Amino acid sequence: MSILNQFQTYSQGENTVTNNILLMLSNLYEINPKYYEEYIRGLTEDIDRYKVIPSFLQQVSNRGNGIIDGHIQIHASKIIIETKLHGLEWIDKLLKYSDSFDENELKLLFHLSSKRYSQNQAKEINNRLKENNVNWKINFHSLTYQDLVDQLKELSNNYQFESYLQRLNEHFESYCLRMRLMPESNHVLRAMACGQSFDLNIKHKFYFDLASRGYRDFNYLGIYKWKSVRFIGKVENVIIANWNEKEGLIILEERHPSTNEQKERLINAIKESNENGWGIDNGHRFFLLKDFQETNFIKTTPGGIFRVRYFNLENYFEKVPKKIKKIADELKSKSWK
Repeated sequence: MSILNQFQTYSQGENTVTNNILLMLSNLYEINPKYYEEYIRGLTEDIDRYKVIPSFLQQVSNRGNGIIDGHIQIHASKIIIETKLHGLEWIDKLLKYSDSFDENELKLLFHLSSKRYSQNQAKEINNRLKENNVNWKINFHSLTYQDLVDQLKELSNNYQFESYLQRLNEHFESYCLRMRLMPESNHVLRAMACGQSFDLNIKHKFYFDLASRGYRDFNYLGIYKWKSVRFIGKVENVIIANWNEKEGLIILEERHPSTNEQKERLINAIKESNENGWGIDNGHRFFLLKDFQETNFIKTTPGGIFRVRYFNLENYFEKVPKKIKKIADELKSKSWK
C-alpha cells in the first residue's frame, strides 16, 4: 500500500523535480512567510539581505526633505534555479541565465543537483558573473538536494510544534530519497516520542502508529521520553494488522512473513494496550523490534520533539558499529539538539 505524498513520485525528469522543488518552497511560504525567508537565508548563509516580509515604519526621514508619516516596503529579489538530476550544467549555459535579472533587486542564481561544482569551477563562475555584470552583483550558489533537505530539517527542528511544517519536512525528505536525489543510509534511527505508552513499548519491544501515517525507511527505532532516546532496537518486522476476539489477528500488510513468535507477541501487545485504553486493535502499523537495548541519547536544547525525529547515525560515528549494544553504549556519550 502506497502512502500519499504531496510530491509526485512517478516521474523523475528534471522538469518534474523542479516542479516539486517549487512546490515545496511555495508550500513553505504558505505555511508561514517567515519560515520561507529563514529557509532561503539559511541556504545562502545570508542573514540580512533576503527579505520577503514587509517592513512597517512610521515617521521615516524623506532623505533629508521632511518626514514620512507611514512607510511600507518589500525588498525586491529574484531567484533563478537551474536543475540537474546528477550532473552539472555547462558553465556557458548557466551564465546566460543571468540575463533575466533586473537592476534593482537582490539576485540569486542557484544551481541544483546531487553534486556541487568544484571550488575552481565556482570561482570561475563568480568571476565571469562579475565580468559580465559590472553594474550589479549576482550571488551564485551551487546547492545539492541534500542541502535542501538538511535546511528544511533544521527549520522544522526550530519549530517543532508546527505540524504542517513537520509534515512538509517528512514528505520532502522521503521524496528526495525515493527519487535517489541524495545518498541513502543503512543506519537511520527513527526516534518516536512516547508518553503513557512508554512501559508498554519497552515490555513488548514494539511501537505502534496509525497505518495512515507515512514514514521514510529506517533501520533502528528509538523510544524517546524525558528529553532522551531511552531505548533502541533493530526493526525486525513492520506489520499492519487488526485484531478481535472472534477472528484473532488479521494481517493486512507485512514487510517480512510473520513468525509465530511475532504474531503471539503482537497479539499480547495489542491486548494489553487495549486494556490500558489505547484502542490499537484496528487501523494501526506495528514496528516489532529485536536486539532491544537501553541507552541515553540526550537532547540538549529546550523542549521536546514533535512525534518523530530521524537521525543518520553516520553523522555520529566515524564507523557505525555492527552490534546494536555497542551503538547503544556509545550513544550515551553523545547528544543532539
